[in-house]
Amino acid sequence: MFTTGHFLFIIISTAFVIFGIEVCRRKKPPIRKMLITCLVLSIVSELTKFFYNITILPVVSPMIENDKLVYQETGAYAPYLEAEHLPFELCSLQILFMFLALVIKNKTLLKRLYTVMYTTCIIGGVIAILLSSATIGLSEINEFFFSIEVWRAFLYHSLLVVLGCYIGISDECDIRFKDIKWAFITILCLDFITMYINSMMATPYYLGDKLIGVGNVVNYFSSYNNPLGIPMKNKTEWAVYLIIRLVIGAALITLVNLPLLKKERSENGKAD
Repeated sequence: MFTTGHFLFIIISTAFVIFGIEVCRRKKPPIRKMLITCLVLSIVSELTKFFYNITILPVVSPMIENDKLVYQETGAYAPYLEAEHLPFELCSLQILFMFLALVIKNKTLLKRLYTVMYTTCIIGGVIAILLSSATIGLSEINEFFFSIEVWRAFLYHSLLVVLGCYIGISDECDIRFKDIKWAFITILCLDFITMYINSMMATPYYLGDKLIGVGNVVNYFSSYNNPLGIPMKNKTEWAVYLIIRLVIGAALITLVNLPLLKKERSENGKAD
């Protein structure tokens, strides 16, 4: 992470975002057309990720031979997608949000959804670009430029940032700073749900009836492991991490929504 190749793709993503926002400002496409375009591109991105990461593996049966655990192949094969690639991350959930934004007719619910999308598209997209998991294991610049997953990941998250920014400036969406509470509530609810999903996806290991550890741990929403290097060996340390994470999240959500407050004051000034 943060190799020369990564920095180059951060620059490419930044240029794409600036270009995309400028085009949207000039063209001012109807929000429905923008959503349809982004939804189609997002589905293409998700399908690309799916087929890129899925593998065909032999079906095996565990058994004990000579006091050792071995895995006997059954002769059958099955496609398998590792849990970390399932669409439970916030950025993948934007596909569902886009679809809902196209079908919801209730204006109040739609406005709340736009507020959530505005906030999460920008925050999630920017974080995913800066801390992209697609760069893990890559070091040479040519590895970055010839990687389908790297291009997909950076372009997709750049698209989300453009969509989020356009929702914020669109008069059709008309989201306001006071609606920020719906972003807080939705993110907290999704965060809590992913804690269950993280446990469901992990593999527990028992010694007799005693749970001694887990394997194959996934980390949707970073609710289990953290990028801050904070030790989490017990519930107290984990709670401290969650509190720190909550404060940082609240600060980011507020910061992203501040331009809406400035926009409202500008509109009120013109009205006066």
